[in-house]
Amino acid sequence: MRKIIILLMLTILSAVATNGYSQQNVNPSQVRISELSDSQVRQIYNEIMGRGLSEQQAVSLAMARGFSRQQIDALQRRFEELGLGQQSVADTTRASSGSVLYDQELSYKSEIEPSEEERRLFGFNFFNSERLTFEPGVNLPATDSYIIGPGDEISIDIWGASEQSYQLMVDNSGNINIPNAGAVAVSGLTLKQARKKIFDKLVLIYRELAGDQPRTFANIYLGQIKPIKVHVIGDVFAPGSYTLPGTATAFNALYLAGGPDMNGSFRSIKVIRDGRVIKVLDVYNYLINGNTENNITLRDDDVIMVPSYLNRVRIGGEFKRTGIFEAKEGETVGDMIGYAGGFTDRAYNERVEIFRNESRRILFKSVTKEAFAQEQVENGDSISAGELTERVENRVIIEGAVMRPGNYELEEGLMLSDLLRKADGLREDAFMQRGQILRLDEKLQLQNIPFNVEALISGRFDVELNREDIVTIYSIDSLRQQRTLEIRGEVAFPGNYDYRDGMTLSDLVALSGGFLESASSSYIEVARRLSYEEASNYQMRTGHLFQFSISRDLELNEQDEQFELQPYDKVYVRRAPGFVQTGTVRINGEVIYAGEFNISNRQERVSSVIKRAGGLTPDAFPEGAMLTRKVDIDPKVKRLREQLMEQDTTLQFNDLGFEVVAVDLKQALANPGSRDDIFLKDGDELRIPRELQTVRIAGEVLNPNSTPFIQGEGLRYYVNQSGGFSDDAKKGKAYVVYPNGKAAATTKFLFFKNYPEVLPGSEIVVPAKKQREPLPATAWISIGSSVASLALTVVTIVNVVN
Repeated sequence: MRKIIILLMLTILSAVATNGYSQQNVNPSQVRISELSDSQVRQIYNEIMGRGLSEQQAVSLAMARGFSRQQIDALQRRFEELGLGQQSVADTTRASSGSVLYDQELSYKSEIEPSEEERRLFGFNFFNSERLTFEPGVNLPATDSYIIGPGDEISIDIWGASEQSYQLMVDNSGNINIPNAGAVAVSGLTLKQARKKIFDKLVLIYRELAGDQPRTFANIYLGQIKPIKVHVIGDVFAPGSYTLPGTATAFNALYLAGGPDMNGSFRSIKVIRDGRVIKVLDVYNYLINGNTENNITLRDDDVIMVPSYLNRVRIGGEFKRTGIFEAKEGETVGDMIGYAGGFTDRAYNERVEIFRNESRRILFKSVTKEAFAQEQVENGDSISAGELTERVENRVIIEGAVMRPGNYELEEGLMLSDLLRKADGLREDAFMQRGQILRLDEKLQLQNIPFNVEALISGRFDVELNREDIVTIYSIDSLRQQRTLEIRGEVAFPGNYDYRDGMTLSDLVALSGGFLESASSSYIEVARRLSYEEASNYQMRTGHLFQFSISRDLELNEQDEQFELQPYDKVYVRRAPGFVQTGTVRINGEVIYAGEFNISNRQERVSSVIKRAGGLTPDAFPEGAMLTRKVDIDPKVKRLREQLMEQDTTLQFNDLGFEVVAVDLKQALANPGSRDDIFLKDGDELRIPRELQTVRIAGEVLNPNSTPFIQGEGLRYYVNQSGGFSDDAKKGKAYVVYPNGKAAATTKFLFFKNYPEVLPGSEIVVPAKKQREPLPATAWISIGSSVASLALTVVTIVNVVN
């Protein structure tokens, strides 16, 4: 822990005197910290470490003597540059004489492993929380009430007309010895009392300390405080003796011991000094009221005794704090509720339940709110608070076609008409012929009370409301099917639209965003379902169809103006028969003008596009041309494929988004319009490579590779160039994949295999034989048994014949 204490006047003067300043005429503001040598800075630091002042005390003392904040900061930087200020707490407790004041290390908090039941103890976290600790602090300043004893060090700084510093140890007789003043008995005095007694002694040798306008000043403080050893016994998690700073309190010692355990008391902890109880601590008084009066400062050899609890009560249910609580003799249910923080906002606080352990039996006791302060709790009681029910005592509900539907307070004699006025009346779309009240009768059965809304408004009907009545006023639209229109086809926003009285075709087309460029305004179809009267009798007709034409500027004509749409009509705007979305194809490779080309007509072929591209280059290899075409897989087809792959894991489908179209470009260019000169589609891509010079061999060969093409050589030659067939090769199924995507398989006539022709850029694929599972031993035994049975049968027949 870093502890840098700044500037004591006497030390500075002794240090700067060696730097050429006169001690009698030195001006603190003229002291230059940068001119001090490293050895002088170390001497200052060592002197400061032995003074025992807090940093704030040292800074205040230095500034009172005329040193500036800049000088103080400069000295602190010199300390840091020399690596000073890193000493441990044990190092900083050394007195200037070099003796160690703390002859033993302070105690640490004991490690405990509580059970879940122990964690429920109210007050457990107080002594075992990671956020709230009572770990004793080594550097805490002593308060005025601190009792001085042997081993404490008292520091005295004199400045002004006279200057001097003392570090005086309280001896075993309880005295300090002030040079030229004599002994002063301070043991057993508070720090405040000792200051006054020492000051009165100093006045005898420093006369300027007295008077209304003193010229000399004194600062009396504790430089070092001796550690103390206390003993924590009884029902705690870690009883034992603990070494603490002299400023430690009872809670510090209990914290180190883990606090009371499952059997320990939080309410009657005793502090014993010199054989008698000087304080009884009630931890609840601090936890509940924040009262720290009981947390007294300890002395050396104090004993903290934690007795066993007297009464313990379990609290659960709708309380703000739940767990295991301790009760003093005579405390009531009300006291326990207070310790639990009171009821939650969801609690039923008119009554609590108590399960009481009476040695051989458990009794249930119901305690009402009026008896909370009188009912005393007993050891082993369990107190529980229930939750409020969802039942609402004074509510009625109105919903539907009113201006303000919702919940309303049920007042004495509230009538239905009064509720309607509270809801600001009916909406314009209210259905006037019928409303209803949903009510629970005396037998808790649902009861429906219908009424005429028009009669209610006119005053001819009214009824008094009951608790939880639900009043419903219907709207006209809620009592009939939602009326919509549907438009599909070549409009900007096809879909469903609300029906409007008097709507025409032009209105609906305008509502859907107007025609697309692809729309045919001369062919619009309207499908209308049968009317109620027509559908009342069975017939073959299922609806009506109408055809219309509308100008693209949606002007009304006589036919359109007279035809009104009906609810649930479906309107279809067809695509113009001559409209075709323009498309492009891409040609890459060995053509004069490679790139994208627009499809100018429905019969655009490969040869015509190659002609528009300037024809093939001299290096082109038309036999290796490959045509790829975009494939848009229908979602239904995709889902069907997924289902098939789930049923058969060996199935695989190509979902690359394109397919290869095997095209013979040489034949297409030689015979335009022939079978090989196929029509092109939007998104097609034709790649024409340079002449290829290799053949690739893959599959079940000994050394798959690529080898130069040799005119006239067959498939067996190239297989031999790859080391020949492997043992698993299925020779009769070898096939050749050509550069344009076509493939040719091996054929067989009698005992002769006819291998396909190999062209430059081809790939020879030799598939593997299907692996067969060997027959198990049981199968061979079965076969043997069958053969033996058959042989026996044959022998028997032969014998019979003979």
